[in-house]
Amino acid sequence: MSASLGACSTMTGALFPDKPAPPAAPSTALPQAGTSFFAPVPVAPGMPSGSAQGQRIADLRGRLVALQGEVSARNSNLSEIRQKAAGEGALYRIAKSDLALAAAPTPQGVQQAQAALERLATATFALDGEMRIFAKGAAEANKLMTDSTAVRDGNEDDQRQLNTLRAEIGQTANQLDRLVNEISNEWALQSAFLAKERASLASLGATAQQGAVTSVSLAQAAPATAAMLAAPAFVTIKFDRANVSYREALAQAVSTAKRRNPATAFDVVGVAAGRNIAPEATARAQEVANTLSTLGVDLAKIRLFNAASATLQSPEVRIYAR
Repeated sequence: MSASLGACSTMTGALFPDKPAPPAAPSTALPQAGTSFFAPVPVAPGMPSGSAQGQRIADLRGRLVALQGEVSARNSNLSEIRQKAAGEGALYRIAKSDLALAAAPTPQGVQQAQAALERLATATFALDGEMRIFAKGAAEANKLMTDSTAVRDGNEDDQRQLNTLRAEIGQTANQLDRLVNEISNEWALQSAFLAKERASLASLGATAQQGAVTSVSLAQAAPATAAMLAAPAFVTIKFDRANVSYREALAQAVSTAKRRNPATAFDVVGVAAGRNIAPEATARAQEVANTLSTLGVDLAKIRLFNAASATLQSPEVRIYAR
């Protein structure tokens, strides 16, 4: 395959309370996972009073017991999500520490840390989903309290049972409201941590790419052999005008080469127009080599060469796949 790139151009608020704005979180310490969970208050059994009010009270009691059971069943999910977040957070901190200890960050090291951070983000997203489920439970408990106020004119036993039930509903609603707020704050802290660390990794990634440029540019460009220049280039980029845009087309070509052979390596040759090798042509080759590294090509698989051709009217960079 040979390509010439010279012409390339370039639910409601009652159900889901507003989450607090993510506060600032230190990038060196992962926010601790919460320990709160739903502990259902005992629901006193009732005795049938024989009245219509008594039946409605019994129905409300049954709804409360069912709600407590449904919400209690989510405790294990909440615990698993928190454990997952703690584990992924620890793995991320290790990856970030490795970057900090390295003499210079590498694109591969940054990518590993980014992957670990996104696994933590998945756990944080799951925590938000679990908070919404507890919020639904809180809304149902509050509705139970509202429905209980519609029970009136019962006998003395009905009133006693209703008062007891209202106290149990109130405790359930209050506990769920507190739990939702605590999980929401937990989510906010993790989200702030994610945002800050994503920005930090983006900065490290830029530094790593700059390091990649330096590594390539410091390599001694060797003269290209006649046999190399006689072979058809995989890609030729002609610098016959200012601001030649070639990254997108080069990315497609590299992707094609890697699909054919994931181990493909590349020789980058800066060819000067004229009889003598020119620094400008070598600089163009260095620029293209850097672009290859930003497209995921390992620096160890890029070699830099220079050459000159009296038949050229403008410098070009040829890329040979091997």
